[in-house]
Amino acid sequence: MAVETKTTGLAERPAPKPLLPFDWKDRQTQVNLLLAAVVAGLIGYLYFRVDSFWYSYMGYLRGPDQMYSHAPLIPLVSLWLLWRARYSLFEAPRQTTTWAAGLVALALMMFFVGHKTELWRLGLISLILLLWSIPMFLWGWQVAKRLMFPVGFLLFAVPLNFVVGMTNPLKRMVSATAAAILNLIGVPVERLGAQIFSVPQGRFQLEVADACSGINSLIALVTLATVYGYVVRERNWQRWVLVLAAVPLAMLGNLVRVTSSGVVGSMFGQEAIGVFDKFSTFVVFIPAIAMLLLVDRLLDMDYRALKKRLFRPSGARSWNG
Repeated sequence: MAVETKTTGLAERPAPKPLLPFDWKDRQTQVNLLLAAVVAGLIGYLYFRVDSFWYSYMGYLRGPDQMYSHAPLIPLVSLWLLWRARYSLFEAPRQTTTWAAGLVALALMMFFVGHKTELWRLGLISLILLLWSIPMFLWGWQVAKRLMFPVGFLLFAVPLNFVVGMTNPLKRMVSATAAAILNLIGVPVERLGAQIFSVPQGRFQLEVADACSGINSLIALVTLATVYGYVVRERNWQRWVLVLAAVPLAMLGNLVRVTSSGVVGSMFGQEAIGVFDKFSTFVVFIPAIAMLLLVDRLLDMDYRALKKRLFRPSGARSWNG
């Protein structure tokens, strides 16, 4: 006689994963942690001692332009990305990669050159390369591949020269476009370099400074789009679409900010521009983020179905009655 078994309809929940994917009591784990502590100590001594380039970098971040004011957040995001990928890292097959010793030597050479020539940007890049090449030497390509984005994301904290060099061209472009828009909407102005004057002069004056060139919002929005695309999207082309879309969105947002300052100045005078500038960055940056999220939603749209719906022959429609 067969015995019936009743099911409750509730799916069995998988056992929760432990907080850390390793056992503290394991001998090999203890050796790896000791090795990691030694490597961290050596890196700390080389890169963060008193006479290193680290203080030059921190001095740059405290400078007047505040172009990389977001830089202290970048290592925190990288640590979060590492924590998020911890199970994938520990489950990856491991094999010593001897040729990666050349990358370690290259990183140390870059550090030596950067330290002697006081090129602190070169020193920072050597640190990032060292953080990636040492795990590849010890544990192989599969581990290094999983570390590529979390470690490479640290590059967003390095003030690269070609990015800094974009400031003056962006200032001229923003001032010229904003002046043209203001004249088009009935706010007469004249432009001289990166300055915008009301006509007749005296009502207000705008100067597109380095901080108003748009490079700050451009860097911040591209950084945000990069990490957002990496976390949310699985296909690389979709990630690139988000990153590339952040560039015109940031430039458009900054153009709206400068143009709005001109409108505020024409209506309420020069002092009102100073008040408006204190919160205009957030007012413009939030819509730019919203537009970026809209682009993300558009990536999920079924364009083939939309095309069929829009271009369906009128005779194919059915009519009642």
